[in-house]
Amino acid sequence: MGRKISDYIISVVLALLISVPFYGQQSYDYSSTRPQRPATDKGKQKKEKKEPEVTYPLFNGISVGLDLWSLGNGLLGGNGTGSAVIVDVNLKHRYFPVIELGYAASDKWSDNGIHYQTQAPYFRLGMDYNVFYGKKHGHMLFVGVRYAVSSFNYDVNSPSIGDPIYGEGLDNPHLPDDIWGGSVPYHHNDMKSTQHWGELNLGLRTRVWGNLYMGWSVRYRIRLKDTHSPYGSPWYVPGFGRYDSSNLGVIYAITYKLPYKKK
Repeated sequence: MGRKISDYIISVVLALLISVPFYGQQSYDYSSTRPQRPATDKGKQKKEKKEPEVTYPLFNGISVGLDLWSLGNGLLGGNGTGSAVIVDVNLKHRYFPVIELGYAASDKWSDNGIHYQTQAPYFRLGMDYNVFYGKKHGHMLFVGVRYAVSSFNYDVNSPSIGDPIYGEGLDNPHLPDDIWGGSVPYHHNDMKSTQHWGELNLGLRTRVWGNLYMGWSVRYRIRLKDTHSPYGSPWYVPGFGRYDSSNLGVIYAITYKLPYKKK
C-alpha cells in the first residue's frame, strides 16, 4: 500500500515537471501573438497615413518674364548685350509651353584690330517640365528644351587708324593673307547669316512675393544649321553667343504670373 502511494506521488511530480515547460511555451506563444496595445496601433496608423496629393486644373495661368542677365552681361563687358521677353503657359503646374522673343547686339574689337558689329532679334520656342509639380511651396525646378533661330546682318572691318602725330589715317592690315602672304585690310558690311540651334535647359524659379517670381536657368546650346557669307563667319550670333558648334549660356529672369479667375 505504501509503495502504491509513493509510486502515485512520483507520477504526479513527473507529470508536473513535464507540464511546466509546456505551459511556459504556451504562455510565450500567447504573448507573442496577442494584439498590440491601442497606443501602438495609433502610432502605426499615423506612420502609414499619406498626405493627400496636390491636384491642379489643366490651365493655371500665364506668366511673363524679362531676362536681366543678357542686359547685365553687356554692361559688365561681355560679348553682347540684349534682353528677352519670356511667356509661358502653366498646364497642370507640370508642363510649361514657352515662347521667348529677344533682341541682342554686339560691338567688339579683337586683339588684332578687327571690328565686329551686329544687332538682330531672335526667337525661341520650347517646353519646360516642372519636377516640383506635386509640391505646395510654389517653387519650380525645370528641365526643358528649346528650338531657336536668328537671322541677322553683320559687319567685319579692319578700319584705318588715325596717326596721333600727323593726323592722317593709317591702314590697319592685320588680317593675314593666306594666298599671297602678308596681311591686308578687311572691309565687308551687311553680310547675311541665319543660324538654327537647340537648347537644353535646367532652371529654378522661386516665389518672391504674391505672383512675383525670380529665377535662373543654365542653357547648353548646340548649333543645328547655319548659313553665312563666303567672306567670313559671324563672330557673335544674337541669342546664341559666340559663334561655335556649342556653348553655355545663362538666363536670370524676373517673372510675373498674370492674375486669372479659377473656374
